[in-house]
Amino acid sequence: MLRLVLKITGRLLIFFILVIIIELIDFSNAKASSLLAGVAKINITKDEPTALVNDPLYVKALVLDDGKTKAVIITIDIGGVQYKFLSEVRSRIQKELKIDGNNVLINSSHNHHVNNQLAEDYIDRTVRAVKEAAQNMVRVKIGAGKGREDRITMNRRLKLKNGKEWTIRRAIPCPEDEEIVDIAEAFDPEIGILRIDRTNGKPLAVVYNFAVHAYGGVPNKGATACSPGFASKTIEDNLGNGAVALFLQGAAGDITPIVYKDTNAPRPAAELGTKLGLSTLAALKNIPMKNDGSIKVIREDITFPVRTDIPERIDSLEAQKKTILDYFKGIGCGAHGAGTSLNFKSFLPLYIKYIMSPEFPSYYSYRYLQEEKIGSNDLEMLDSDNRRDVQKYLSNIYAMERLIKIEANLGRLRSRITKGPISTEIQGMKIGDFVLITHPGEVFAQVGLNIKKLSPYENTFISGYSNGRVGYAPTVDAYDGEAYEASGSQLAPEWQAIYEKKALEIINKM
Repeated sequence: MLRLVLKITGRLLIFFILVIIIELIDFSNAKASSLLAGVAKINITKDEPTALVNDPLYVKALVLDDGKTKAVIITIDIGGVQYKFLSEVRSRIQKELKIDGNNVLINSSHNHHVNNQLAEDYIDRTVRAVKEAAQNMVRVKIGAGKGREDRITMNRRLKLKNGKEWTIRRAIPCPEDEEIVDIAEAFDPEIGILRIDRTNGKPLAVVYNFAVHAYGGVPNKGATACSPGFASKTIEDNLGNGAVALFLQGAAGDITPIVYKDTNAPRPAAELGTKLGLSTLAALKNIPMKNDGSIKVIREDITFPVRTDIPERIDSLEAQKKTILDYFKGIGCGAHGAGTSLNFKSFLPLYIKYIMSPEFPSYYSYRYLQEEKIGSNDLEMLDSDNRRDVQKYLSNIYAMERLIKIEANLGRLRSRITKGPISTEIQGMKIGDFVLITHPGEVFAQVGLNIKKLSPYENTFISGYSNGRVGYAPTVDAYDGEAYEASGSQLAPEWQAIYEKKALEIINKM
């Protein structure tokens, strides 16, 4: 009897152990599949282009659901997110998909090469991309991490001897080499990565964040998604399995492609984008994956003060402009100021001659030796006059270049006079260990670096050009430099402290 009881008890014990194991397996599977994700991309180029299209423009959508919260990330190859676009997309997603509009993030790559080839129904296509992503959701695992790409970008603000700044732009020349003392320090080569795989390990999506102004273009000057488009294509082609790469533009307000003004090579967007894509792929392999990941989204309104110093800044630039114009007027018969006997046709051969042979520019050396023997200095006097005229002509060119810069900045300042504060928003999104904080404008790199440094989360990234369009957002120290970005900003310098405080509050709430 005792043996029978022990036998039955043993069997029951084994049964209960098996039940527990099965429960644990089921729990593990449930845990592994607790997060759902769907992704889609749709071409938003005109169906019948009216100009050359080098490569397609896309809108891409990622929908995430942890069982409690749904979130949407939309990336789009356009210049900026207009508030009307943002409002309509959010409203339709909330109405048609029952996803809270506050949980929708829209980021533009700040693409400068749309070339008027954006489809008129791009808003409809954007909503359709979200719907397709929502309809194709699968259980996923996720991972967050970082990569690095330091070969393709640099800060575009140049520090000058006069204490001012000069922005590297295609529309204006660069200053004289002798006038440049340094480059603005802020530079962020970090790639922020959210990796999303199906539960079988096959890649579903890659969200990657990087700061690079999306200009430069392609050799044929056609419409293009620029370097972010080539980076995404590189990632998608290498991952296969229908994986979609979503580029989130970072704090790129004062960042430029490193060979943006290169005149010795074709436009480099494809080369730079490929490098970014490969660096993202290299980092992707080392990101640890997790079987779970909760989602949290916080969206809060914020108000930025507008500038009150624009008239003062305009006066400063007008004074610099007057100095240059007075120089061009000259005094007397062109003996002072910009006066010169040369035009470009006479300047160029003289300039080349005096560079090629600075000691004996006017003739062979034996003529100079002969004059020395007979006590003549005619050639020396000729060289002196020519050097003076060449230098004066060069000075005129440099003055013209400074004038171009001043006029460009004046035009930007005059168009930025704004009445009343600017109401906008900041959105924080935490997906597992991946943390995003948005900014609605062209925020400077240093602000992004500040946020990353102070955040309690290792994988914190800033998504500029998101959920609105407030223009340039320079750091406080940049306003006195009178660079292009500062001249183009409608925000008062105090915006930075207000934003950083609010951004960190939101991050800490997550």
